[in-house]
Amino acid sequence: MKHGVVVVLFQATAAHLQNVFHLRKLCPSVVAVDNSTAADMTIHTALRSSGVDVIWNRNDGGIAGAFNRGFDALIQQGCNTVFLFDQDSQVDQQYFASMLQACADIDSELYMLGPKVFDVNVKRYLPAHNVQRFSLVPVPVDTTDHGVLRCSCLISSGTVLSAATYQRLGPFDEGYFIDQVDTEYCFRANCRNVPIYINTSVTLLHELSKRTERKFLGRSITQWNMPPARQYYSARNCFLITRMYGMRFPLMTLINIITLQQIISILFFEQRKIQKLLSLAAGLFDGLFKRKGPFDQRWPSLARYCAAHSASAPHPSFGKDVHA
Repeated sequence: MKHGVVVVLFQATAAHLQNVFHLRKLCPSVVAVDNSTAADMTIHTALRSSGVDVIWNRNDGGIAGAFNRGFDALIQQGCNTVFLFDQDSQVDQQYFASMLQACADIDSELYMLGPKVFDVNVKRYLPAHNVQRFSLVPVPVDTTDHGVLRCSCLISSGTVLSAATYQRLGPFDEGYFIDQVDTEYCFRANCRNVPIYINTSVTLLHELSKRTERKFLGRSITQWNMPPARQYYSARNCFLITRMYGMRFPLMTLINIITLQQIISILFFEQRKIQKLLSLAAGLFDGLFKRKGPFDQRWPSLARYCAAHSASAPHPSFGKDVHA
C-alpha cells in the first residue's frame, strides 16, 4: 500500500512549515499545494530541499482545487492511498501506522477514513454521526478507543482516501471553493455506496477556524470569528448541500443551524457586523439559486467593500479563518 500526503498551504508560517517537515519525516511522498496568491520562493525552496513536492496553485478552485491538484500528483506517483491535511494539523509518530492498519482491515478498496478530531480552540472533540433518511445517530467520540466505526461525514484534514474512492467519486467540487467541500464529498460518497469510517484510536489536533465559546441566554454558543467572505461561503455552501442532498437525507437541513449560529455570533459578539451580514445574505441568495464560484467573482463590489474595511491584511476570500 503506497501512501502519500497532500497538505494545503496558505501564507504558511514557520510553525506551518514545521508541520510539513514533520509529515515528510513520517511519510515518503508529500505534496504541498500552496494556495497563496503570491508565491514565497524561500518557502518553496525549503520544502523542496526537504523532499516535499510543491505545487503553486494560486488558489485556483480554492481548497477543493488544491485537493484535486495534490491528489492527481500522488496518483501519478503510484500512490493508492492519500491523506489530506491542512497546514495547522498536528499528528504523532504513530498516526500513519495506525491509520494504514485500519485501512488494511477494511474489506474493500472503497473507503474514506478519518481520525477523531480535537479542536484545540474550544478544547473538545468534534462530534460524529450516522445520518439516515429520518434519523441522526451519534457516534461515540471521546477519550475512549472504540475502534473503527461507521459514520456519515468527516472533515478533510487527517482523512485518508483510497485512489479507487477518488476515481469512483470524482474530483472535489471546486465550485464550492472552501467551507463544506468535505461535507459535500462525504454525502456524495454516501449516495454512491462508499463507506465512511472514523478511527477512534487516533486523534488529530486541529484548529477548526478561530472560534471560541461564549455564553448566550445562559447557554454555551460558538463565536465563529470568520471574515466576511468565509461567511459567504459557509452560508451558501450549507444551503447548496441542503438543496442537493435534502431529498435523500431530510435531516441535512439541520446543517443550516450553523448559519443561524453564525448570525447570532455576528450580532452579539463580533466586529464588522455590516460586512459579515451582507456577505452572509449574499451567500444565502446564491445558495437559493444554486450559484457557485469565488466570492470576489460572484460579488465583486461587495468583496471590494469588505476588503476596504478589513482589519486584516490577507484578502478575505482566501486561506484559513482569521479573527474578526
